[in-house]
Amino acid sequence: MKQRHLICTFILALAALMGIPQTGHAQNFEGVIHYEFAGTAESGMGEIPYMVKDDKIRMQFGNGQAEGAMIFLPEESKMLFVLDNMKSYMNMDMNEWTDESNYDSKWDESEMTKTGETRTVAGYDCEIWQVTNSSGDHLTMCMAEGLGTFMSPGNPMARQNAPAWAREIVTDGYMPLEVVEESGNGDRKVHMKANKIEEKSLDDALFEVPSGYRDMSAMMKQMMQQRN
Repeated sequence: MKQRHLICTFILALAALMGIPQTGHAQNFEGVIHYEFAGTAESGMGEIPYMVKDDKIRMQFGNGQAEGAMIFLPEESKMLFVLDNMKSYMNMDMNEWTDESNYDSKWDESEMTKTGETRTVAGYDCEIWQVTNSSGDHLTMCMAEGLGTFMSPGNPMARQNAPAWAREIVTDGYMPLEVVEESGNGDRKVHMKANKIEEKSLDDALFEVPSGYRDMSAMMKQMMQQRN
């Protein structure tokens, strides 16, 4: 039971890091984007494969006891946590996700400028967007089209009062290939960066729960209730 509790805590933290919008955008890309995130790099997890097929997303994570994946099925408003070591899964209704404890509201009041400047990241062109909030913090995002929509860190897109630029990422289908934050005091942090992009066919089974895995959704709901 202690092992299960630790794994549940881990995947809830990872979900908060990645963020979860409730809508998807039609994809014209199929393949894998290999991301490095600040939080996962600090924990020694390294790159996270971000797999895209139609409107479905799979994010592979962890190793050993915590190895598994998050599977997003926007058309069904569903997110699945698959825990391979325990041969189990947890099913979450996206419409019931109400975790505010890890949400960073400092970007609620912010403005975005599309600079028109382009850059190449992992072999793909992206446009530089500059976001500034009232405290003088800056986000520099390199946004690509044609790679789908990202489940963005900080989760600004899942809120009704999300700024217009955050909603645009979801509705128009943009993929950030690099996100860098510079605070008003000069601190700089690379939140995420795509290191490699592979365009290839993916098996439908990657976006399904493996046969024989048991449902632990009740435990997930209990964990969420304890956090709120």
